[in-house]
Amino acid sequence: MIYSSTITKRKARLLVKKGDEYVSLAVQDIAYFYRFDTVIFVVDASGKKFICDRNLSMLESELDETMFFRANRQYLININFVRGFKVFEKVKLEVFLRIPHADHQIIISQKTAPLFKKWVSEEY
Repeated sequence: MIYSSTITKRKARLLVKKGDEYVSLAVQDIAYFYRFDTVIFVVDASGKKFICDRNLSMLESELDETMFFRANRQYLININFVRGFKVFEKVKLEVFLRIPHADHQIIISQKTAPLFKKWVSEEY
């Protein structure tokens, strides 16, 4: 089988770290990624936190854009875990996730809000 060079293979699994152990997570089980200082954390469906050795820009290019959205400089979120959103400060959006103990405030900028609304409402 010959593949065109324009087709990009998207990751189905990601190798992450928990303590000194490496774990292979299915991408569909990842709720979101976030950056804290220089460390990228991965949070799975049950709310467990792991460390990732990639930056958010790398992840954004490697993951399916229909499943993951770059909310801002700090967050990359999975559409399957978006519970909803509301208007924040009149022009921004605040996103709510379906994750236990998700105590992060994920804000979408005024500039990115229309793209987010389109992404969240698309059917692929």
